[in-house]
Amino acid sequence: MAVESPSQIRNLGIIAHIDAGKTTLTERILLATGCLRVAGEVHEGTTVSDYLQQERERGISVVSAAVSCRWQNCQINIVDTPGHIDFTAEVERSLRVMDGVVAVFCAVHGVQAQSEAVWRRARRYSLPALAFINKMDREGADFAGAVKQIHLRFGIPAVPVQLPVCKNGKFAGALDLLTGAVAFALDDRALQDWEQDLEISLAFSEAESILLESLAEADDEILRCYLNNDKPGPDLYREALQRATCKGQLIPVFCGTALQNCGTSALLDGICSYLPPPDRGGQLRISSAPAGIQALLRQDADAPVCLLVCRICHQAWSGDFVMVRIYSGTVRAGQTLGNSRTGREFSVRRVLRLQAGECCEIDSAGAGDIVGLDIPICDCRIGDTLCQGGLTVTLDSMLFPEPVVSMTFEGCQAEDREALPTALQKMCAEDPSLRMQQDEILGQCMVAGMGELHLDIVQDRLRVEYGVHTRTGKPQVNYKQTILSPARQRLDFVKQLNPDVARRAGIEIEVEPLSRGGGISIEVPGMGKSLPQDCRLAILQAIREVVDTGIPGGHPLTDMRITVVDVSYDANESSELAFLTAARQALVEAIHLAGLAELEPVMRLEVSTPQDHVGNVIADLTARNGRITELDSLALGASRIVALLPLVEMFGYASQLRSLSAGRAEFVAEPFQYDFSHAAAGP
Repeated sequence: MAVESPSQIRNLGIIAHIDAGKTTLTERILLATGCLRVAGEVHEGTTVSDYLQQERERGISVVSAAVSCRWQNCQINIVDTPGHIDFTAEVERSLRVMDGVVAVFCAVHGVQAQSEAVWRRARRYSLPALAFINKMDREGADFAGAVKQIHLRFGIPAVPVQLPVCKNGKFAGALDLLTGAVAFALDDRALQDWEQDLEISLAFSEAESILLESLAEADDEILRCYLNNDKPGPDLYREALQRATCKGQLIPVFCGTALQNCGTSALLDGICSYLPPPDRGGQLRISSAPAGIQALLRQDADAPVCLLVCRICHQAWSGDFVMVRIYSGTVRAGQTLGNSRTGREFSVRRVLRLQAGECCEIDSAGAGDIVGLDIPICDCRIGDTLCQGGLTVTLDSMLFPEPVVSMTFEGCQAEDREALPTALQKMCAEDPSLRMQQDEILGQCMVAGMGELHLDIVQDRLRVEYGVHTRTGKPQVNYKQTILSPARQRLDFVKQLNPDVARRAGIEIEVEPLSRGGGISIEVPGMGKSLPQDCRLAILQAIREVVDTGIPGGHPLTDMRITVVDVSYDANESSELAFLTAARQALVEAIHLAGLAELEPVMRLEVSTPQDHVGNVIADLTARNGRITELDSLALGASRIVALLPLVEMFGYASQLRSLSAGRAEFVAEPFQYDFSHAAAGP
């Protein structure tokens, strides 16, 4: 069924800690909306959104899967994101094109490490959120505790809109605090006469008062009712909740158990009622555009097409395509679109409705929608803006983390060695957090990723999807270098080609250190207008080459500012090659004068362990040069330890932690920053 307007669309990402139930919830949503007749199971490898063989074998999500369904006359585009930190890029590019998120939490464990990591990314894009407390049927489930953790960890009021009810010590269902009706029940008869139960009635009145007071702080209409001792009606409640949610003033909290398909329909009602449609939630976030062009980019059918590429897909069964978010206009097969980055134009062969690993052709898609486009993918990369009619708009792209672990890949047979670089290039185009460098002499490829699991998945996909069998070396940490002090160097390059012909160039470069995480800043005020464009580009190319590869025998550079102070140009004897050589040598000499220091990636490690093993875990982290930053007590006699730990000390940590805790502890680690290397610092 076609969507009549953007107000009927909801674009949302499902985010959570690994194993909180994102994929199971997505599966039950597809079942509730009639897209599936039978729901699949993660442990059986039969879910729709986990469609890669590696996902089904390992029971985890590796790539973001987009699915579409309809509920209450709304088209809901859902992106099920991975929970493992190694696949942060998948979460990042999904959230960039979303209008809201559903954050899933385990009722037993509450807010876990990766929950906070993905939440920080959602807040970067100011996305409104709903919370779903999953696994309420588990022993030790604590709805109130999870709500309190969301409030404390995220710094935003978490307001339940449902009251979970237990009978005889078991989860029975939930009541809707807005209407007083039964939201859902595991047994149809369990909550029929809940008003007759004094304990449940008192709990309902208390929860209803908390909802009213929380909304009164965020909405003037509810505040007026509160001050007049009036009880708002359900419609007024919903309108106020939508306004407060869209402004990011609070998070409505739902509950249920996705595995038993309880609470899914109520959550879908909340998605349609409280999360914003694209015309109110999706922001263009224009990076650059001609004056007045933004007024043309309206969310209606007659506006020029403007869309953002958020994923590149290489699939043997459906063909190559790109996943895009449409920000204005209507895209149809046969249209000509242009890439704002490259200036190239191409024709849209097909418009595709996505259902994870499957897709079907549709006639058109309008503003606010998320679809697939069959176009030449060699002309695109993730984050590109595609426009119609010669528009030169550039939308804000995504920020992806730097890879921190490298591994050598080598083909097992001659045909594998020949096919390996091409296959890896395709995988790097799909995943911006994956980098590849080819050594043609040794016939090897150095692949950098976010962790050991990330690179293990790469090896599996090479074998399964591309038929390339590989051997790999041991994982290596990606070190970087920075300078210790400011320095300035001038170099005058002269190359005598023959007695009558010489090539010369002069350049002065200054370097100075930046704070940790400052990256690289290149400033070129010294390159005056008299310097030809090819010489300017040669200087910038030389600087970037040194930054990317480091000085001979070193590592890539970071956390420093490079300034071209002055250049000497002779129209008769200066050349592009002369400036390329002069800039490279001057920068290397300036870096040597400034002094080099080695930086290593430091991980933010969060360990959940029984309190009996806290001392052993902390002692082990300290021995690994870790720095403890937080220590909290959790429910059920558990503790949470947060530490900063050098990545090189993480290898083999999973096995050691199992030994220290009798297999009862778990951890999550994410890249935090680069800092001075302990190994380089010495004793």
